[in-house]
Amino acid sequence: MQQREQDVGVPLVADLVAAIALAAHLASRFLPRVGTRLLAVGGLVLVAGGSLLLVVAPARASYPSELLPGFILMGLGIGLVFPAASVTAMSEVHSERAGLASGLMLTAHEIGAALGVAVLSAVAAAVAATTVGAGFAAGYQRGFIVAGAAAAALAVISIVAVPAVRPARGTWTAIH
Repeated sequence: MQQREQDVGVPLVADLVAAIALAAHLASRFLPRVGTRLLAVGGLVLVAGGSLLLVVAPARASYPSELLPGFILMGLGIGLVFPAASVTAMSEVHSERAGLASGLMLTAHEIGAALGVAVLSAVAAAVAATTVGAGFAAGYQRGFIVAGAAAAALAVISIVAVPAVRPARGTWTAIH
């Protein structure tokens, strides 16, 4: 059965955005209890797990049963990592520099997202161009392997490199 791009793309984006928004909302409640390090590590583990689910999905996967769970896990993980990164980055910034620091942080976030998409798309396209038969499915499988490995490596690095910032309960925290 042929599907139009918008029939697949719109639900994918909506589901991913909903998962990110839900996790970011919940992160604001978790931050005072667990701190930024645990939130970042947990989020990155979810991203790696979601990537793994997408790696094992068959070439002609069904969206609701074989792709959606991976995208939901990735979205939940991203939604936990964003606030943890934002709070950590802004935790030592004096109020007179907060606007500049926030602008730099958001710019770095956008550049990182664009580079991530570019690298994963390049991996997918390179594999698809050299793979007979599976084509883009094999390319995206390899791309999700790279994404999962990067998330897992960043989770390990975060264990030692991310400070455990814990905003006081009841304080307003800027979250991405």
